[in-house]
Amino acid sequence: MISRQLANALLLAALALPGPALGRSWQGVTPGVTTQAEVVARFGEPSTKGKLEGKTALVYKGDQAISGTRQAQFFLGEDGVVTEINVFPATQLDKDSVAGTYGKDPQKTFTDDFRPVWIYRPIGVMVFFGKEGQVEAIRFRASERSGEAGAPLPAKAQPPRAAAAPPAPRPGE
Repeated sequence: MISRQLANALLLAALALPGPALGRSWQGVTPGVTTQAEVVARFGEPSTKGKLEGKTALVYKGDQAISGTRQAQFFLGEDGVVTEINVFPATQLDKDSVAGTYGKDPQKTFTDDFRPVWIYRPIGVMVFFGKEGQVEAIRFRASERSGEAGAPLPAKAQPPRAAAAPPAPRPGE
């Protein structure tokens, strides 16, 4: 029979092995783990499915917006697994709310047009603020391992773009 100390040592060793670094889940969807089929099973068919920023995206907006959002985008890898989630909150969130949720010590940078971005590398979260200091979008990705501290920031912290609303029907259509 294995001693408790040996069992604990084996468990710690297994946790230290390299493997996929999971990002923070949002609404039960975890980047690097959750599949397209699981997203659709959870939220229904998306209002839009197609290419956005060169990747396959499932977009939930308008009548199909997920509760608490104006829009949510799930980007998929070639294997059909979610690689990134972009959330556009329906309510205004300020910096204090973000710090209370994700922590008070993010890495800070700016977009090309000097809007603040807070990066929480260990949990794979980037928060994009508007000029008025309110959250415009939150991006969830697979996190970087803590052993990769000091990894460079993204070359450009570009905020996610909300997918455009479909054109309004013309009279008589």
